Amino acid sequence: MVALFVALMFVGFLLVDVMVQRVQQRNVPAHLEPGWTIPSGVYLAEGHSWSRPDSSSGVRLGVDALVAHAVGAVEKVVLPGLGQLVKAGEPLFRLERQGRGFNILSSITGQVVALNNRVVKRPESVSKDPYGSGWICAITPTESDGGFGRMRCGQTAALWLEREFHRFREFLTMQVTPDINLAVTYPDGGLPRVGSLAELPVSGWLAFEAAFLAAGSVGTQASQTVKE
Repeated sequence: MVALFVALMFVGFLLVDVMVQRVQQRNVPAHLEPGWTIPSGVYLAEGHSWSRPDSSSGVRLGVDALVAHAVGAVEKVVLPGLGQLVKAGEPLFRLERQGRGFNILSSITGQVVALNNRVVKRPESVSKDPYGSGWICAITPTESDGGFGRMRCGQTAALWLEREFHRFREFLTMQVTPDINLAVTYPDGGLPRVGSLAELPVSGWLAFEAAFLAAGSVGTQASQTVKE
């Protein structure tokens, strides 16, 4: 039954992709900055995780470019347990830098079937290549709730991520105090520098978590510690 469910899920993804691509062809913007270009087949969730169907390991998950840009050089990744059962909206894994961190919520209900143990030894890959070598784990879905139906892909995802980057810039402006220097931006894109979140105190990390990573009523769960 699980195999049949996963197969039907993949078919659903393909149909969604076809419909999205048709809509995109009607209204494609002039250009998008590289920072928010989404690889083909990748879906972005509200909590800034990404998911991509993988025929060999269910659905792979990681963090999107906004989280990678905000944190900069990740220093520690706390993985979920292999075989762990997770629900959409619950903490799945944790990222840390300079003793501060936050949890990323799962966008899928299912069982963890694969782990990318390389990110434990090389956590910086999460920021350098979030959609590639920086993937975190893979999940075999067991329920359809809380999954890809509330996600974005293709041009729709790219435009949403662009807006989120601008919202992050506004967020930093509200967090700045005289003793924090976050004024350095890329001269071409006007984006906050990579790792800007590391300049904020713990309260800033908590505010970022609440503003960008929470998922509705379950957002408060993101402050809990992921079990190792």
